[in-house]
Amino acid sequence: MPLDSIRNVIHQFEQQPRWRSRGDYRRVLNSWAAVVGDGVARQAAPVRLDQDVLHVAVVNPMWAQTLTLERVRILAKLNDRLHLNLRDIRFSSGDWYRQNRSAQPAASASELPEWLRLHPSFEPRAIPIVNQRPQTAAESFERWATMTQNLAAQQPLCPQCHCPCPTGELKRWGRCSICAGQGLKGPVGRHSV
Repeated sequence: MPLDSIRNVIHQFEQQPRWRSRGDYRRVLNSWAAVVGDGVARQAAPVRLDQDVLHVAVVNPMWAQTLTLERVRILAKLNDRLHLNLRDIRFSSGDWYRQNRSAQPAASASELPEWLRLHPSFEPRAIPIVNQRPQTAAESFERWATMTQNLAAQQPLCPQCHCPCPTGELKRWGRCSICAGQGLKGPVGRHSV
């Protein structure tokens, strides 16, 4: 009786219903960088597949928000490319630090996908790589607040509300996205949160 290669044995296991999701997850892992691009793959990594929902760890909450806005497109590409039936993708920065990840260099703007680089709210300097996990919630909040304040100090002000806003929003709409979304015509002061 000939011995099967390990690849054939794994393939046979993955055809069984109990093991099918593990095989699907392995296929997602193998194709992740090709689907999202190398720049995004450095900032986001699949961590598990649970009941046709892919869970992806991201380096920080800004990446989670950005990729959540693109999840339908990413989901369609994964399903089409891998012939899967994934229902959703969930992005979380909490899983990032649970993984044994080595420090990775920041992606340059040219390595990021075009849809991200061309988005009016994209600010490449807003997505720093942080390799050490905060020890407390207060430390995490302080890090976020400092990063947000530093970014705001570098951004131009919206001519209507005088709030800091990404340069791309000013180029596209002549004002921040909040003012543009509200269709405001005149100065209204600062946005309330």
